[in-house]
Amino acid sequence: MIFLKISKMLVVVVVFVLFGCSSNVEINYELKEPAVFNLYTEAYYATMDLKGEERIGTVTAGYTKLTYSSKADTLYLNRVFEIDKSRGYLKNYMPSELLWRIREIDMVALDRRVIEIKGFELYDTLLQSISMPTRWREQLAHPENVKHLIRNEKHRWEMTHLLKGPVPIKEDITALLRSRDRLNFALIEIDSVVTNGFHNLDSRRCLGYTIHLKEKESFPYFIWEQHVNSGIGTEQFQSYYKGLEAKYYTQYWVAIDPLTGVPCQEREFKQGVHTMVNPTTGDTATFKSHISLERLYTAEKK
Repeated sequence: MIFLKISKMLVVVVVFVLFGCSSNVEINYELKEPAVFNLYTEAYYATMDLKGEERIGTVTAGYTKLTYSSKADTLYLNRVFEIDKSRGYLKNYMPSELLWRIREIDMVALDRRVIEIKGFELYDTLLQSISMPTRWREQLAHPENVKHLIRNEKHRWEMTHLLKGPVPIKEDITALLRSRDRLNFALIEIDSVVTNGFHNLDSRRCLGYTIHLKEKESFPYFIWEQHVNSGIGTEQFQSYYKGLEAKYYTQYWVAIDPLTGVPCQEREFKQGVHTMVNPTTGDTATFKSHISLERLYTAEKK
């Protein structure tokens, strides 16, 4: 009996030596051949009404096709819009979500730095193809909105290409990434980055990590329409259209294939505090929001 117990202990030790010591994983962004994925995006936009209850106003959803490739140190992404399945009062007009409906986008990057984006010249064509009130179209067509969408595109790429090289599998890696100069972002304040082990997604072994960050949103259309025209009793604040600002606390979870760096899944949870000012009286109104975004990457079968 004692011999059996000792044998079992030896087996446990051997297993630990073989598998437990591998606490790091190597992250690479290299594809030997182009890889095609079907991407499903979904977002829920909810406002806290005047009674403090959460009210969902818009749910956006859509399908796109992605082609990832690499050549030496250069990374390429081609995205083609396929189907929109959005619903709710801003299903056709949510600024941050319209970028998924641009017919085709091409990106070129070096590591986490996007050096070229093509396709946003088709944004005006997209706006003209959607039936909407004139005042909304004029706001969405503002040149600043295109800059906002491009920033969103770059921001998402940066978050999904944050890790590189050897990375601990389960650990707070904030200090490590700062030492590698990988947390220097404009307009974004990163609190921490924590890896949370491997996840089996789409028959891929994907490393998960969560980014805790603070960010700001200053594009007026998004803030004003999301909280004032939602039909939940806040319409009395339609005259509060100056001094628009939003601050978000965000948890951004990403799972990537460590062999290629291609994402497997993304989830964002945003808690927002939004302010707007009445230009006549100077009074300020404040609203809170909850925004959930999810993106699922499914490899296309050959």
